[in-house]
Amino acid sequence: MTIDIATNTLMQSIEAPALVSFSKIIAHIFDPLVLVIISLIIAAFVYLKISKKKGIFFATTILATGVLIKISKEIFQRARPLNALIPETGFSIPSGHATIAVVFFGLIAFLFTTKKHKLSATIITTLIILITGFTRIYLRAHWLTDVIAGFILGGIILYLGILIYKKLS
Repeated sequence: MTIDIATNTLMQSIEAPALVSFSKIIAHIFDPLVLVIISLIIAAFVYLKISKKKGIFFATTILATGVLIKISKEIFQRARPLNALIPETGFSIPSGHATIAVVFFGLIAFLFTTKKHKLSATIITTLIILITGFTRIYLRAHWLTDVIAGFILGGIILYLGILIYKKLS
């Protein structure tokens, strides 16, 4: 039995109505399209009120993430689990929710927290990212390896984005 099938089976065995409802709420709130729209609103505000450079960087990184998610899904064309608890379309790998969560919350922690609050911001954002990943697996919208791939892709995008931002500063 592969780790994906074993994890999918485990999620079925711990299915509970309250956790299903919670997971569906997280799925809607952290939907990639929702986070892209929120990001563009944040970026516009930041551009106009705080820093043009931060606003452009935030918007560019999020838009690039969306494009890379789409390209990756088309390259891999992996089918989603058949027993999902929510309707999902399109290909499975990488998890767009996991990828965009890493980049969005990583950018928030990087750009908008002071040194004094970096540790707490990192802990909070990491928990949100992990919960998002868990809910994708729990709802069986993704395989475990889809979420891991999303975390890796998001981490690479975030890391390279921060490197570029620092080089241009």
